[in-house]
Amino acid sequence: MQSDEFEYTLNDDDIARYPVSPRRSAKLLRINPQGGFEHGTFEDLPKYLKDIGCDGLWANETKVIQARLYLRKPTGGRLEIFLLEPVDVVPEVALSAVQTSSWRCLVRGGNKWTAETASIVTDGLTLHASPIDPAAGLIREDGGSFQLTFTWTGALSFADVLEKLGRMPLPPYMQRDSDINDANDYQTVFARLPGSVAAPTAGLHYDDHLLTKLADQDLALSRLTLHVGAGTFRPLSEGDISDHTMHAERCIVTRDILENLASTRKRVATGTTTLRTLESLFWMAVVHMETGEFPETLGQWIPYNEDHSQSRDVVFASYEASMRYLLNNAPLDSPWDFKTQIMIKPGYKIQSVIGLVTNFHQPGSTLLCLIAAFSSKPWRDVYAEAIEKKYRFLSYGDGCLFEL
Repeated sequence: MQSDEFEYTLNDDDIARYPVSPRRSAKLLRINPQGGFEHGTFEDLPKYLKDIGCDGLWANETKVIQARLYLRKPTGGRLEIFLLEPVDVVPEVALSAVQTSSWRCLVRGGNKWTAETASIVTDGLTLHASPIDPAAGLIREDGGSFQLTFTWTGALSFADVLEKLGRMPLPPYMQRDSDINDANDYQTVFARLPGSVAAPTAGLHYDDHLLTKLADQDLALSRLTLHVGAGTFRPLSEGDISDHTMHAERCIVTRDILENLASTRKRVATGTTTLRTLESLFWMAVVHMETGEFPETLGQWIPYNEDHSQSRDVVFASYEASMRYLLNNAPLDSPWDFKTQIMIKPGYKIQSVIGLVTNFHQPGSTLLCLIAAFSSKPWRDVYAEAIEKKYRFLSYGDGCLFEL
């Protein structure tokens, strides 16, 4: 399967650069298993979920960090630094660090930057950035990132420093700088655990009013965590999609989450990150059943046969059975975290849910590849309908509900 099979023409006017208000007024395109379309808004989501018998609505409660920093070199030149992930520690540790924290970053404007320290000073707070090994200088890693150490004075945590000095990491396709409103707009109302450098955008449509309406109909939101990395914006590699390498992203689950999953059958995922986490849990159970071990990172091709064309045979009779297996075998004395590279593409069999709430995604993306695997109707027909009906696309855009 070739990457150009996931391309389509997205006009500039179709890209939403700002959100609608209130959030729940965003359009929602419903695609039922028979391939029919129904046009509504997120106000209609509780009704749609009741129609399909949903007994568990899931979402990603990760919180976006203000991961974009603008610093000055001693020469006066400006550096734009985009935080990707901490070096050798989990985000919670790196963000709670005081006076120093090391991160893997992308750097713009650093072509002539060597080992000197870049800085930013605002409201009495000074932040310095330098190569993690000043003697070696700035060394480009595979993928174009660099390892930097940040230092500052005082008792502030690095999370506090980013709140004061950082900017929201809006996707490049928005073609604008973030403003003061994005600190709220580009964050779900239920965000809790900091660690993402991109928002789980399907959840941006939920507001307190909608969450109350859902809860009143016994559809209270259940939550898990996947920290979204910058790889979510990386296009499919040219040529065969089997040559594409997925970035690993960190998942966090608890015993309560697994007990919930083991006791429900008709779940709906809010967003592709939520779906990938739910599916990754199933395959973690499969791997442990087969090998007696839980991998630190779930590889992207674990779910597939040898030529990566179809989901392979599994050992569990149901998704619920796999969750019961994890309850008996996973390390759940504290929150369980692992990384996943799972790639969902046509030929993959969805195990965990009967529905998916999601946005309209970029051409040539792994997210669109996932939609092609999930949709009961050809994805091109769905996107053509959305474009014809003037739906707004990408992170601040409208959404759709796919049903299996």
